[in-house]
Amino acid sequence: MKKRRFPTLAVILLVVAISWLLSDLGYLNVDIPWIPVILIIIAIGWIINRYASRF
Repeated sequence: MKKRRFPTLAVILLVVAISWLLSDLGYLNVDIPWIPVILIIIAIGWIINRYASRF
């Protein structure tokens, strides 16, 4: 049986996307363009696919 690794890239992507979203909402003062929603959706999809394939 293959040992699965933690989805590090997806989690990092999710954290970056949430940071961008908070910046756009005015909670963080970061000058980054608006694309966090797309990144959040991609990251959540990666996480769901990784754990859904277990069952």
